[in-house]
Amino acid sequence: MKIPTRLIAFAAVLGLVFGGAALAGAAIHPTDSEETTSMPQTPHGAAGDTRDDGPAGAGAGAHGGGHAAMAGGAAATGLAVSEGGFTLRPERTFFEADQPARFAFRITDAQARVVRGGYEPTHERELHLIVVRRDTAIFEHVHPRRAADGTWSVDVRLREPGTYRVYADFKIDGQARTLATDVFVPGDFQPQPLPAPTTTDEADGYDVELRAGEPRAGREGELAFAVTRDGRPAENLEDYLGAKGHLVALREGDLAYLHVHPTAAGEAHEHAGGEQSTEAHGNEIKFAATFPTADRYRLFLQFKTDREIRTVAYTLEVPR
Repeated sequence: MKIPTRLIAFAAVLGLVFGGAALAGAAIHPTDSEETTSMPQTPHGAAGDTRDDGPAGAGAGAHGGGHAAMAGGAAATGLAVSEGGFTLRPERTFFEADQPARFAFRITDAQARVVRGGYEPTHERELHLIVVRRDTAIFEHVHPRRAADGTWSVDVRLREPGTYRVYADFKIDGQARTLATDVFVPGDFQPQPLPAPTTTDEADGYDVELRAGEPRAGREGELAFAVTRDGRPAENLEDYLGAKGHLVALREGDLAYLHVHPTAAGEAHEHAGGEQSTEAHGNEIKFAATFPTADRYRLFLQFKTDREIRTVAYTLEVPR
């Protein structure tokens, strides 16, 4: 091969190499890196604040209840502070243990502009804030209030030291979003191990049994919770935020946030074996959920009776 011909070939190879590198770099968005921040929660099996903060736009307060019905699907969210052009920007990330404080934040768009409107109410609220300590021993569900300038704020009390993950769950343009960041409470942090898988938990005299069937990774299945008191079905479940219950599912390790949705009475649901079921009882709360991977998941169920929000928690192991 003559020297000019070799030079031309070499230049062509260099062009392919650098062109490929440019394409690879363009495919990686700078905000796609996984965030590893966490936020406060309640002790294992204990309920958080049980105040009902009223209808949308009425003030902020901790609660539980029927916000579980976002979009179904296998996608795990809540792993980053930015997603789909939206970014969660907290005003502060350090708090003192067991001291009341204001947690304020903004949601910005791809042009770094504060999103002041356009939030679509989901389960009677424009935004739901989930606060969980990284060991999942503390769990809270609160509703911030949005000011005219787009700032969301709510009073929180992070009772114990640790790293907490905060999830902002909202919908814009018909798309459910979950952004998350970590906040920190300095002090002597004594992490608790994830409780072993169980099918029962208790809150304020109510016993709740989880019936998960045979869950499989990547396949939608039904999670049914039967609430009893003194051995009898609890028929006094009250609607809260438009549903009978609210369920949060978090994956062990990265605390990926799963969207689940309740199934209404009479709604047909396909079980793992292929059969359909529409049977529902007044003391049952049912959800459709898809677990994206074979892992252990921490489930937090909230339901309402006698105007009070009750919280129970479970560890569920999902096989392949």
